[in-house]
Amino acid sequence: MCELSAILAAHQGSGYVVAPAGYGKTYLIAESTARSAGRQLILTHTYAGVNALRRKMHILGVSDKLYHINTIASWALRLSLSYSSASGWLEERPADNERWNALYNACAHLLDHEFIRRIVRASYDGLYVDEYQDCSTVQHGVVLKLARDLPSRVLGDPLQGIFDFDGQNPIEWVRDVEGSFEHLGALNVPHRWIQAGAGDLGAWLTDVRTRLEQGQPVDLNGDRPATVRIIQPVANPQELFQSQSNTCRYFNCDPAQTVIAIHKGSQEYKAKCHRLSRSLSGKFSSIEEVEGKALFSFIRKIDRKQTDAARLKEVIEFAKRCMTAVGQNLPAGTVRGEHVNIRVNTRNPEVTSMANAYLATPSSAAIAGFLKALKKTLGVKVIRTDLFNRALGMLSKHVLHPELSLIEAAEKYHSEFRYKGRPVGRRKLIGTTLLVKGLEFDHAIVLDASSLSTKELYVALTRGARSLTIISLSSVLNAAD
Repeated sequence: MCELSAILAAHQGSGYVVAPAGYGKTYLIAESTARSAGRQLILTHTYAGVNALRRKMHILGVSDKLYHINTIASWALRLSLSYSSASGWLEERPADNERWNALYNACAHLLDHEFIRRIVRASYDGLYVDEYQDCSTVQHGVVLKLARDLPSRVLGDPLQGIFDFDGQNPIEWVRDVEGSFEHLGALNVPHRWIQAGAGDLGAWLTDVRTRLEQGQPVDLNGDRPATVRIIQPVANPQELFQSQSNTCRYFNCDPAQTVIAIHKGSQEYKAKCHRLSRSLSGKFSSIEEVEGKALFSFIRKIDRKQTDAARLKEVIEFAKRCMTAVGQNLPAGTVRGEHVNIRVNTRNPEVTSMANAYLATPSSAAIAGFLKALKKTLGVKVIRTDLFNRALGMLSKHVLHPELSLIEAAEKYHSEFRYKGRPVGRRKLIGTTLLVKGLEFDHAIVLDASSLSTKELYVALTRGARSLTIISLSSVLNAAD
């Protein structure tokens, strides 16, 4: 890898590297950045990817003066808003794919201005783009504009191109990557599994990758290492859900190790993640969408309520979405949004007192205090930790900036959240392929392998470094794209 990092660091044109999952792509970017001349702009697609790159830079001791890491979306948005007169872009938060595509077109147009090109050249000495298979054609257009002025190296894996949302128009690897960039090399050692002491799992996944690339079925009954466990339930939805629940509930590993349970990336399966987490009483916490749709829905509902009582009831409804056993741990009056006189037999008086405090002096600090007290209540378990913590973060932002409205504080928090990237704090998580791609865990549980497309299957199979558990209705996987 040292030789390839030297090639990337010295390259003055536009080149690409094929980097399969777990083969050391993040390390290669960090090592290449350390060897590159001057400050590098490093772009990726997800906030998990931003965090992973920053961690690797820190581990390798790469000075933060040598790089700026951001998502393509955030970087394009910040640049376009900073020079809105030239870009014609004024939206702080694009509403949908159509508006994001419009943003990238505006950014590409902005990069045609000579004064912006001078700013880019003065700000950066080179460009790295991670997870290039996830680029849309309009994002690719932005990168090509940058590549006119900066040495550019893009890294990716065509077998992991799963961000093909409606209206996104994902790139075609052969046409857009091989046709636009010089081939600089490929990673060929499964470092993730070798370093975890599971080289046999890495070798098995390498064979699976070859089969998937060639369109061949994957026979789960064939030879496989002991670190790969297959569970084949009876083919009906209830039996499948029970298998998923039992597998997660009784999964045994070192408490310090991490586990990810993985579902398909569609909206239907996002809801299934939350349902499974609730059935496990929070033993596994479900991961939220980065866009914060559930959070902003909560904020808008509070903002529309006309009374403090109605707002308290909305906070309680939000708590029910994030935690178990909320209703039965609150007095009926509190659930109705009423002040409750605390007596000897009042249910959970501390939480009730916090609800009363909000009704007496409504504020974001009082809402946060109520939610924190509820979390500490015996029998209450947080099942959507990601959403819960973001809500607390937004409320804290409003406390620090009382001059802002609640919605403005949420927007400010979300903007900073996008820039910093999402930390993954819990050790046992449930998420979709879209939300876990780029992340690494000690153990992975594929919850419904037979439902996955070829690319989703490869992403799911390669998340665990030490072991892999596959739940599938079929023993032979013929991934349908």
